[in-house]
Amino acid sequence: MARWSLRTKLVAAVVLALAPAIGLMAWSTYDDIVAARAARNDAVSAAIEQAAARHRELIEGSRRLVIAACSADAVRKVLSPAATPADVDACEGYLSGVLQGFPNQYSAMMVTDETGIARCSTAPDEIGLSFADRQIFRLVQETKGVSIGTFAASRAAPHTVIPMAMPITVDGEFRGMCSLGISLQLFSELSTGGPASQRIPVVLVDQTGAPVGGDVQMTLAMPVSKRLASAIAAGQRTFRDYGQNGSFYRFHIIPLAGNATFAVAAMPLTESLASMAVELGRFGLVVLAAVMVLLVTWFGADRWCVRPLRYIGDFASRVARGEDVRFAPHRPWTSELATVGDGVGKMAEAIASREAELKAGLEQRDHMLREIHHRVKNNLQMISSLLNLQAGEIRSPRIRRFFGDAQNRVLTLSILHRHLYERSSWSLVDFQQFISDLVRQISVPRPGLERPAVRYHIRAPIMAVGPDIAIPVGLIVTEAVGSALSHDFSTVSTPEIRIDATEQSGQEVELVIEDNGLDTSQASIGPNARASFGLTLIRGLAMQLGGKASILGREGGGTRVVVTFPMASEGGPDG
Repeated sequence: MARWSLRTKLVAAVVLALAPAIGLMAWSTYDDIVAARAARNDAVSAAIEQAAARHRELIEGSRRLVIAACSADAVRKVLSPAATPADVDACEGYLSGVLQGFPNQYSAMMVTDETGIARCSTAPDEIGLSFADRQIFRLVQETKGVSIGTFAASRAAPHTVIPMAMPITVDGEFRGMCSLGISLQLFSELSTGGPASQRIPVVLVDQTGAPVGGDVQMTLAMPVSKRLASAIAAGQRTFRDYGQNGSFYRFHIIPLAGNATFAVAAMPLTESLASMAVELGRFGLVVLAAVMVLLVTWFGADRWCVRPLRYIGDFASRVARGEDVRFAPHRPWTSELATVGDGVGKMAEAIASREAELKAGLEQRDHMLREIHHRVKNNLQMISSLLNLQAGEIRSPRIRRFFGDAQNRVLTLSILHRHLYERSSWSLVDFQQFISDLVRQISVPRPGLERPAVRYHIRAPIMAVGPDIAIPVGLIVTEAVGSALSHDFSTVSTPEIRIDATEQSGQEVELVIEDNGLDTSQASIGPNARASFGLTLIRGLAMQLGGKASILGREGGGTRVVVTFPMASEGGPDG
């Protein structure tokens, strides 16, 4: 899992610190939105109730006016079979006088007989017309009381009216109807009137849901007439649905004028961007402020924390690579980071100083080791030269051969020390190069000691070994090769000595030295040789390596020396 950066952790900490405040603000904003919507709903309901109250007041006043006017003798006389034209004129004059006090509220009054024929009317054109087909006439006949009908086009005026009428009875028998036409325009004005702060657009509809008045713009917000009619028939006071303009509303329905006319108001439920901005204004400002705090924290942490720490990290990396660099930030830091930076700079100076001291000490040590190995090599070469001089005065071939073997052993140690001081590492030598150089020095002819012309085949892995392995292996190779050179190669067409060193499973090394010459009595190492110094030395050196040695004869002549030993951990492959 990836670790969070310092900047990310700081921003996360700020988020955790701001989360409770943002949560409380969100809760408060939600409560405010719920309360505001409830208040708007209550305002719509109150406005519709006020509009309904004004309508009820008009209807109640109209009902009292109809009762009072239609109970007058001048009205009742006109229905008498003996009524004269003077009675009709008196009735019309009376009704006209009643309407003069309400010029904008009522359109006309009339009186019909039991068959629906108009006998008296404030509109002379209506006299003699039949109103028996009107819904209000049938209601009055059935209810025997004051009734309100659905809106209808006036036959005497160019506008629509809502009729209100009461029966005229004589001795309990229906003799006619006295009606009053209430202006539908007045209904509409009452629906949209009132104080501006409480004004809610209202649409007037009939029982079929068809608009009959009210706010013209709100007509587009009404649902289809069929949906309104079903809600009115079911007695629903409120319901939710889509208006004809595609928006979602809560509709409020209040009956007016009995069950003939209804006031409908719509409150939008789909919030506009403007209303949402108003409702979420404070919360949006808080969120915006929180985002600004996070941005300031992010860039501030980068400017005052991350960049200085990154510079310190880069500086430390360059110091670790050994570069000569000065601690010099480009911009001033805060006091805390400046203190850290000063400490890092002083630490880098101390490291550089100690590194210089260690480097000087290592150079001095390298010089001393090189000088020691060089002097040891020179001393061993001097001993080899002295042995060579001494061997020149010896007449016995056997003793001269012993001196040659001793000289080869000293030469082996001299070559090892030369390889040590020539390499950059004072504890490791190149195994392949060491064996090759050793064989080449051993095969060099010496005065009084003949060497057969043989071909050497050397195969050794490229690896570095320490002196603990190189010295025993070098001495084993010296003894085996020296013994092989004493063999008789006169009958061999291609004299050769093979030296193979192979790694076995990465854990052991197998060293094989073999030749194809014939064994002679002069050879100190062989399958049938008696215990000799060379044989004892090879086995002892193999035991020193932690391995074992075996001496075998080859088919067709020659000797095979096999030494198997474990590879030390320091003797792994070079590079």
